[in-house]
Amino acid sequence: MTFSDISSVVFSGGGGRCIWQSGFWEVVSQHQDLNPGVFACASAGATIACITLAGNAAKGLEYFMTVTRKNRRNVHPGNLFKKDPVFPHYGIYRQAILDIFDDAALKRLHDGPEIRVLISRPPRFLGARSGTVVGIATYALEKKLVYPMHPRWASRIGFSSTVIKVSDCVTVEALAELLLQSSCTPPFVPVLKRDGRPTLDGGLIDNVPAGLLDDQSGEKLILLSRQYPEDRVPVIPGRHYIQPSEPIALDKWDYTNPEGLQQAYELGRKDGEMYINSHE
Repeated sequence: MTFSDISSVVFSGGGGRCIWQSGFWEVVSQHQDLNPGVFACASAGATIACITLAGNAAKGLEYFMTVTRKNRRNVHPGNLFKKDPVFPHYGIYRQAILDIFDDAALKRLHDGPEIRVLISRPPRFLGARSGTVVGIATYALEKKLVYPMHPRWASRIGFSSTVIKVSDCVTVEALAELLLQSSCTPPFVPVLKRDGRPTLDGGLIDNVPAGLLDDQSGEKLILLSRQYPEDRVPVIPGRHYIQPSEPIALDKWDYTNPEGLQQAYELGRKDGEMYINSHE
């Protein structure tokens, strides 16, 4: 495979660990033969893809490191009976998107490759709250018992997917809504709605949404956000799964660890250099 063969790319979900993808892509994308036309993303991978493809990777990293340095705790139980949130993640996440992006950055996304963002929908027979509980419990149980790269259980019990293109977002606020919907994992992000229906984290359907690219010819570069055992990495013609060379010491919803973000980004750059050297 050569760089010119890569027609599409996946940015997998994984919370803060997805910053590894930004470091990797910043290095690899400088290769002159790499020009994919479509990106598929889920959850925080969608946010990192948008920040990176808009040319705001450095700004985004600096922003998240600053805000997580100021945030001392992931849970504020003292706010249980106050107006301030117990979990600060939603407010930080939403404000980050609004601050990192402006109209010029949004235009760069519209002018660039197509970006497909995956969101999950609970079955209609479940309400928003019950759907959230069932969806997250199903995902966690499948990961615990089977540890698949591509989850299946949620789809089998009636959860469905919706794919939205970033080009459909005409304002930065609309982009923020879409990215938060794709990352909707209560209690960190409250249950959100799109077109009147609840949305949940796209990762419940597939945290590594390579299936969104089945209509694309050419080779697919799939960027993970964690290490998987070798026997869990599928061998599928046309798909090239790339994972961090070392475990990323950062929990998905840890908003108190700026050093972890920096280390994940630097590891991504290092792995990007290794990838280029292995394909020259």
